[in-house]
Amino acid sequence: MSIFNWRAKKQLIFFLIVAFFVLAMIVGIIYWNRPEATCFDNKQNQDEESVDCGGGCTPCVVNPKDVVTMWTRVFEVSDGVYEVASLIKNPNLFYGMPRLKYTFKIYDSVNVLVAIKEGQTFLNPQDEFLIFETGIKTGKRDVAKAFVEIEPLSEWKYTEEEKLALVVSEKNFSNYPLPTMRARLFNESLFSVKDIAVTVVLYDKDENAIAVSSTNVDLIAGKSIRDVVFTWGEPLEVLPSSSKIFTRVNGEI
Repeated sequence: MSIFNWRAKKQLIFFLIVAFFVLAMIVGIIYWNRPEATCFDNKQNQDEESVDCGGGCTPCVVNPKDVVTMWTRVFEVSDGVYEVASLIKNPNLFYGMPRLKYTFKIYDSVNVLVAIKEGQTFLNPQDEFLIFETGIKTGKRDVAKAFVEIEPLSEWKYTEEEKLALVVSEKNFSNYPLPTMRARLFNESLFSVKDIAVTVVLYDKDENAIAVSSTNVDLIAGKSIRDVVFTWGEPLEVLPSSSKIFTRVNGEI
């Protein structure tokens, strides 16, 4: 073997050894400085069963049930102006959605579409609540019925958020001079509750909704009481036989 070939072989071995250690250092630096795997990195890592769920993360959503529309009603406010409401129920114990999109479609007596109203809300687990839209103008067209369409449910999230510890009491309705419903909300928990959406439904003797109204309460401190008041523009032709008040807070699922 010539001295040249021996030197070339020695240089190649030296280069390979140096390259190996440099590569090992680079791999080590990348490994030790890589982002730590979390349950919010949009990757299936750690011991996750799917992307960001299962294992040490929140359980994956498995076959959630569809939300149920209990009823939809339309209410005349004045000539050509209406309100529409739907009672919605989420039967899932631990599944909710950060965004729930819906569309109200309002028809006249001959099934002609006279108005469309779109909106968006949230959905908490075991939620029973009202979707309520106001100020819907139909011009000179009479209104006979309304339907609500819920967009396909695809953003289900698992949560163990506790239900609101709010108790409704002392409901009192008067029809004159203007319809007014007064009630009290008691926060049973030790913690303050903020940004509470409160909605009331008045029912006739046959359990048909005859009026709906809503308000918002900014804060109820722990173990405290807040009065709420709902009003309508004109006396009701049919006096309510019962009522139900719904309270909800965005759980930020």
